[in-house]
Amino acid sequence: MVLNNRKIGPLVLWIFLLGPVSCSSPVASQQQLHLADAVWNKYNNLELTLPLPDTSALYHAYMDIRITRDYPYSYLSVVVTHPGTKDTLWFPLIPEQSLPAGRFLDYRFPLDSLGFRPNTSFYSWRIAHNMPEKTLRGVVLIGVLMKETGYGQR
Repeated sequence: MVLNNRKIGPLVLWIFLLGPVSCSSPVASQQQLHLADAVWNKYNNLELTLPLPDTSALYHAYMDIRITRDYPYSYLSVVVTHPGTKDTLWFPLIPEQSLPAGRFLDYRFPLDSLGFRPNTSFYSWRIAHNMPEKTLRGVVLIGVLMKETGYGQR
């Protein structure tokens, strides 16, 4: 099959326009850990290591939480450790602010307000719950999402 000149021009234009987009590196990284039987022991530190494509970029981080509908508290307290920082955070778990997912409720909370620049191509997080009970029931998933600042914004 031979293409005539009228069809080659638009084809070449599409290749040049889509080439840089399809070859660009991702601007976000995410990892999620599923907790067996929706049980989280207080001394079970969750370790997450996310690859980052651009170590010079400014990133924002978010925590993803999935709980069962019978989770016994209206909040989740966690101790979050990442390079150079350790903090205790309290997240309100208000069902009206969740994303319902069948038997579960999904939440996303910001882990920082200013953003940060990682100095390595892999960024490690350690998360432990800080709730009154040693064994916390009803937490199905904990995850971290790191996005370059401005990604997904107009």
